[in-house]
Amino acid sequence: MDAKPKWTTEYEDTVYKIYDWNKNLAGYFFPKYDAKEAIDDQQEELYDDNSDADVDDENTIETLNKSHHVIGGGTLMVPLIKLDLLDKQEGIPLNYAIHSLQQNLQHMRRWEDWLGQNQAEFKIIGSAVYTAREDRNMLSVVLGIGSEVTLGEKEVCLGLTPLLDRLHQDGML
Repeated sequence: MDAKPKWTTEYEDTVYKIYDWNKNLAGYFFPKYDAKEAIDDQQEELYDDNSDADVDDENTIETLNKSHHVIGGGTLMVPLIKLDLLDKQEGIPLNYAIHSLQQNLQHMRRWEDWLGQNQAEFKIIGSAVYTAREDRNMLSVVLGIGSEVTLGEKEVCLGLTPLLDRLHQDGML
């Protein structure tokens, strides 16, 4: 039996990049830096308890990551489908376009089923689809993670490994 894949993370500019065992970029984790969790006791009087503002101060975010702060979740972004239909210089045969769209639709329905079967176990509180910034032919799925996550490269990786392993095992990644 093959050993489980070894995921790694790299912290960069408030975001964690997730790499697979071959050092390929597999996704991104965007921590939910919640202002209510982030402030020190000394600063409480400056915070309005009715606000749900996220922390956007880079120094505070750096401090949270370096201190391995526990946060209330975040979002995981992973590839969904590769269209391979846009930005072509030459025309695409109609049967190729239909076949490509049908295959991608099948994969998206698998994702829909997978989410229905796994969202409770992995505390997935929502999902959305976005066009990848770097590749207009790529759609990404963003999963809202509602479980606590400890910040830090090793800790985030450890916390996301069960979800990443299941996605890989089920052929979603």
